[in-house]
Amino acid sequence: MSVLYPNPPLASINPADLADRAGTAAAFGVSESAVKRWAFEGLIEALPIPGGPQLYYLPTVAKAELHAWQNGADRPARGGRRAGWRPGQAATAA
Repeated sequence: MSVLYPNPPLASINPADLADRAGTAAAFGVSESAVKRWAFEGLIEALPIPGGPQLYYLPTVAKAELHAWQNGADRPARGGRRAGWRPGQAATAA
């Protein structure tokens, strides 16, 4: 399956830019199921770490999050962001 926003080569990834599914969801203020859905739909991919946790490269996830936002994820009826939220804003506690 082709990934819309592929990760860069492993050698060029800064470990500080990695997070597990819960950390990725928290970084972007979305649910863990949203991150899982983006991976399932082929927007992003977890890093290929055999036997390790599923880690996501946050700069790549940012592109997928913007894609989701541009395609209606901010609509409350679809379970997306709160009204008025725009890309680049920090996530706030609910």
